[in-house]
Amino acid sequence: MKKYDLNESNYFTSDPVESYFECISSCDISDGICISQCVEILRDDES
Repeated sequence: MKKYDLNESNYFTSDPVESYFECISSCDISDGICISQCVEILRDDES
């Protein structure tokens, strides 16, 4: 499974929740850092 590349803008959509789910679906379930970064993206987009 491909690790989520936070610099790839093609993962970002106009819907921040959809972007979040695309992000976490590409993370390994045991990779807390990847999942945390996805949460940060969602949090930053909401502000």
